[in-house]
Amino acid sequence: MSEIFLQVIESLTINIELLLQDLDFTTNKTNLLELDQLIICHSLLGLSRQEIADKLKLKSMTIRDRLSNNIYPKIAEIMGVEQKDIAGNWVKILNFLLNPQNGYKLNPAPQLNSDNFQASFGRQFFLYPPNQDIVKLQTEATKFYQLGLYYQALKYFSMAWNQEIKLYDVGNPESLIYINNSLIEYHKSLFQANQIRVYTIAVVVPFYHNSGKVAAEILRGISQIQLQVNWLTFNKFNLDKTIDLNSIKPKIFSTLISSPILLKILIVNDPNNLYTPYNQTAEKLAALFQELSLIAIIGHYSSEMTKNAFRFYADKGLVLVNACSTSNELTDLSLMSFFRLTTPDNTNAQRLADFLMSHIAEREQSKIALIYNHNSIYCQSYRNSMKKYLEAYQDKLIFLEECGYINESYYRVQKYIENIQRAGVDMIIIIPDGGLEPNSLNNAGLISRLNLNNCLIAGSATFYQENILHWVHEQNQYRDINQDHLQIIACIPWHWHSQENGCNSENIIAQYFCKLGSQLWGEGNLNWRSATAFDAVLVVLKVIEKYHSETSQALLEDMDRYFKEQRRFIKGVTGNIQFKATGDRLNPPTEIVAVKWHSQQQKWQWTI
Repeated sequence: MSEIFLQVIESLTINIELLLQDLDFTTNKTNLLELDQLIICHSLLGLSRQEIADKLKLKSMTIRDRLSNNIYPKIAEIMGVEQKDIAGNWVKILNFLLNPQNGYKLNPAPQLNSDNFQASFGRQFFLYPPNQDIVKLQTEATKFYQLGLYYQALKYFSMAWNQEIKLYDVGNPESLIYINNSLIEYHKSLFQANQIRVYTIAVVVPFYHNSGKVAAEILRGISQIQLQVNWLTFNKFNLDKTIDLNSIKPKIFSTLISSPILLKILIVNDPNNLYTPYNQTAEKLAALFQELSLIAIIGHYSSEMTKNAFRFYADKGLVLVNACSTSNELTDLSLMSFFRLTTPDNTNAQRLADFLMSHIAEREQSKIALIYNHNSIYCQSYRNSMKKYLEAYQDKLIFLEECGYINESYYRVQKYIENIQRAGVDMIIIIPDGGLEPNSLNNAGLISRLNLNNCLIAGSATFYQENILHWVHEQNQYRDINQDHLQIIACIPWHWHSQENGCNSENIIAQYFCKLGSQLWGEGNLNWRSATAFDAVLVVLKVIEKYHSETSQALLEDMDRYFKEQRRFIKGVTGNIQFKATGDRLNPPTEIVAVKWHSQQQKWQWTI
């Protein structure tokens, strides 16, 4: 795109490419010359005929002739007026082009970023692949989105998506969200004319945690439900006839809600900083909610960030639906505007403790150690819950000295690991924080220094990471690990092979979740964070479908009425979803998973 075109787009928010294209298809069959295009652009930017002539080093008469003989007749035709009515009157021409009803006025995406806030409908990427060709496509896509050229943005987002599928067999969920957002913006007038309501949800994820892996896992669930909901409307208006959507078209379609609505997603980065006195991301997002027409917030990831953020949303009448924070402290957060899809620490700890005690039932006594981050309210919550349930079995357990500093230096944690090894530890409960301090998850890799065949390693849901599989694989290269009796487990809310809610269960929503997930991300690449994120959006959509909520305040009231007063439930990927008055789930799901060797795929996997 030429510099002068960009200047018109950025200064005037006019789709100059569309205008020039339409001018070439008027009854005056003479196509515009490059000179004509330059004259139009400079005229729109306010230059006089003489100034244009001087700039292009031409005679003023030449400019006059091109305007009179070729440019004004074409412009008059598309405006539906006589040439004499607009000749020389660029203010009138500009007013016509800036009238949204005439189709040339661009609607650029808002610039949201500041020093303490990063958010995007499509203006920027957070998840970049290692392949630089794909990064170039992503960059071009975001440039077009910034300018409000949504058709071009859509094409480049689609090319980036297709290339990642081709190279890595896994799509980028951020690309899929931006494809959906671009389609909504590009066909906005069509949807408005047909009274299709667009709902905007903000999703707050920690891109800095674990190299963006956690954010990607959450966004897979978000992008998947966005596509599933939007496709009903995209298909109704045959949008795939005007642009190739085969790469994202669901091969098997299942309707989640009957109402034809559209879902637009704002992706927000949460720095996840434990030592920030308050959540600046939440403060800024709450301040923007009216400007962005936000209906609800999905987030945050860590319990600390969720606790600090809640008051900003509550003060604006925004519903906060949480998919990943498990601390018991969040139970008392709110009686109205908070809903938690994942399983609280108290429930997780009880399930894990019961499993551990059944595992050692035949032993006289077992030595147990707890490793966590004492700075994290989540880790403290989980640790306290575990201690409460395990102390009921004091005659069977010997509690070794605890390590509350998994977030500190490698060498200090290594020394602790060596000490408990010498003490003959039988079980370790490891509770990494939710990405608040990078050493926490990194130091969890020290478990590979233990004799894994003789010590049971039990982790919280934050321990459930692909990194653990990489560390086990690495250790397997240096010493022989019993592939049938490796003892690393975790307690999580959902798993792909869950008997009740997995791919082969009787839960129809979970079945389709896995089938579409296999198409978009590859088999088994949806995890508990993806599933709870999907369900977090689903509970919002189900209430919108029933009550046709128009505003965030109306949604808050409708969700409170439906789930907390009437005690209604819905079916989601993670099972029946019903809430207590506190916003916690009734009978939240738990699964015990273990690291096992997959002989066919020749790799370690988390499995039931």
